[in-house]
Amino acid sequence: MTGHIAPNKALAIIVCLLPLLLSACSISVFAAATPIPTFFIPPTQTSLPDTPTPSPVPSTLTPTVTLTPTPTDTPLPTPTPTFAAVAAGDVKIPILLYHHVSDSTPTNRYVVTLKNFRTQLEKLRELGYTTISMSDLVDVLINGGLLPAHPVVITFDDGNADIYDNAFSIMKEMNFTGVLYIVANRLESPDFMHTDQLKEMIAAGWEIGSHSETHVDLTQDHDIVRYEELQSRLDLEEALGVPVKTFAYPFGLTNKYVSQSAQDYGYMAAVGLGTSNEHTWGTLYYLSRREVQGDYNLDKFVGLLSTPVAPEVTATPKP
Repeated sequence: MTGHIAPNKALAIIVCLLPLLLSACSISVFAAATPIPTFFIPPTQTSLPDTPTPSPVPSTLTPTVTLTPTPTDTPLPTPTPTFAAVAAGDVKIPILLYHHVSDSTPTNRYVVTLKNFRTQLEKLRELGYTTISMSDLVDVLINGGLLPAHPVVITFDDGNADIYDNAFSIMKEMNFTGVLYIVANRLESPDFMHTDQLKEMIAAGWEIGSHSETHVDLTQDHDIVRYEELQSRLDLEEALGVPVKTFAYPFGLTNKYVSQSAQDYGYMAAVGLGTSNEHTWGTLYYLSRREVQGDYNLDKFVGLLSTPVAPEVTATPKP
């Protein structure tokens, strides 16, 4: 019939078209399984980032190194002294006198070895002594006041260099201070202390007094007394910037005129030599000092703190 395909013909057509249909399906499956190629475009190259700086280690994690100070010249612990009220007019305090502390000079009356000096200061500590200044002693003598139970004044005459080189460090180690009686025209001279050294000692608590301008016997010529006593005080005060309140007579020698002049030229007191530790208003311009001589053993040194030395110390001019 027109418009219809016979079954046999239709079957033949299908058989003919079947390979074509299968080929088309394979192509479709392959296309679906294979990605479509694209062109690779590399990204624009940039510089690498800076290497990050490591964060600092917290300070709490950093070990602390503590340096231990060298024990040399380290002050020894000193007990706090007890103080007692003292009436004016009469005080009992040993005033010790040294000239040289040295091992380089042959031992004589004026030279105490370092070993003996240290031993003497250790004995003072053992006995409970506390150093005070000459101004402290004079102030209490005039006005009364408080003093430690066992006060002592340690003085050094002339201004010899070995006092700075040797005695100063040992005194500092013992927590002691002293009084320096300086010959004014010897500042900056060889073998004598210089201004900067004296200022260092002043800063450490030491006191400065005058031992005259040129170290001569003032009793032999009254015409030089004004220069020796007044000018020396003015020169020392100008050089060191501190008041100079007390005077030490050269060779321990004085007379009425020399002592009166010391008062007239502005000194609070003056010191000489003697065998007593008792000081009164009447001895204000000749306070007794106990000289520590080079050949004294420890027993004789301890005797200076309380009893007279026999034979009595005499004022002998130094060579």
